[in-house]
Amino acid sequence: NYDSFFINKIKKEGIKMLKTILKLVIKVLESKLQKSGLEEKIIKNKQYIDVAKQVWNIVEENFRITESVEKKLSSKADSFDKMMIDKFPELSPTDVKELRQSIAGEVNKGKEAVLENSEILKKLQEENEQLKSKNIDLESKLAAISNYVPVENK
Repeated sequence: NYDSFFINKIKKEGIKMLKTILKLVIKVLESKLQKSGLEEKIIKNKQYIDVAKQVWNIVEENFRITESVEKKLSSKADSFDKMMIDKFPELSPTDVKELRQSIAGEVNKGKEAVLENSEILKKLQEENEQLKSKNIDLESKLAAISNYVPVENK
């Protein structure tokens, strides 16, 4: 009788241990599934960015020659948005806009420095021309003055 009591006790404890182990295994599997879902989202997001860069370059190439800056900017944005929605219908217009602004910021980062340098160069060239003009004016005044001032011979 004691034997059956101990055997039943051991069985009950074994079942409790198995239940605990199964709960832990389920938690581990759930966390792995969540992690893989997160990794999938990250990979998908990188894919969005990579494709957005490709679309940006296509749009840039298609709109190199246009009539006005305003038309060019609005047409580029519309074209980019349409191409991204065609490739990724699951994206919302807000998602596409954020991707476009992100890519535009990255692409235009270097262009701003070039623009600033060209503005500085233009200002320097204007100042140089003004200084040349003043120099010519001063040289002619100096020549006129030297015509009236007698030169001493030593």
